[in-house]
Amino acid sequence: LKLVEFCLRTTHLPPPPILLSLQSATSLKLRTRRPKTKRHDPQQIPPKPVHPKMPVELSVDAFNVACTKADGRDKIARFFQYAFRAFIGYSSMHHPKNGTRLHTYETMARTAMTNLGSARRCNRWCKEFPVIQNLPKSLAIKDPIDRFIDVVQKVSLATFMITDHVGHLRQWKILDGGKRSGAGTIQLALKFFCLSNSMGLIAQLKKYFQLRKSTEDKSADKYKCLETAFKHMLIILQTAHLSLLYPTHDIPVGIAGMISSLMDLKAQWPQKAVKA
Repeated sequence: LKLVEFCLRTTHLPPPPILLSLQSATSLKLRTRRPKTKRHDPQQIPPKPVHPKMPVELSVDAFNVACTKADGRDKIARFFQYAFRAFIGYSSMHHPKNGTRLHTYETMARTAMTNLGSARRCNRWCKEFPVIQNLPKSLAIKDPIDRFIDVVQKVSLATFMITDHVGHLRQWKILDGGKRSGAGTIQLALKFFCLSNSMGLIAQLKKYFQLRKSTEDKSADKYKCLETAFKHMLIILQTAHLSLLYPTHDIPVGIAGMISSLMDLKAQWPQKAVKA
């Protein structure tokens, strides 16, 4: 084609129609030709991180499995204990008179809340032993800040449990209350529990900000840190109110106790097996 064009230019003759049609066809073909794309090797494409999802199994069998565990029964009882506390807070806002239906329900809720608390206190005996046994591991932590936070958290948690036992025995009139009654001793124990959860909150937030600096994908670990930190915040609200360290109101405290109880119950609840 180029040779024919050169001949026509040198002879100064008009190009024939067939040559014009060939030129238009070749130029159209060049314009419509798609650019070549490089094929990516599937081995070079990094796979997206997949976080395993473990859905909770909602069935009577799952409820029975949770009830076979001591911690499962404790969290279920704790949920209803704080539900009754929230109802008591709601009832106190209306100032029910004696003999009214609301006053009767408030009395029943208060009785159930007190008995559930006493029953849960019975199941708390000897739980301080594993905490005390783990203290050497806390003292072996290299980072001085992490070591201080972990030691204070565990020592205050063990102190809470031991002081709670003393208050329980004083409620039963087995030990002499002295200047501090059984209820006052339990309030003192809850102050130590509030301190323990405060240290746990600081530890989780510190771990979260350290994970944010990592270049790897740590979204699952960061979510777990925030979830645990949120639970510590709820327990701090509860213990600050119950220990009279910072009284608020029974309604938010009851709701916070119900939420934290469900979060703890989730760990005891069986989960569905994910099919591959």
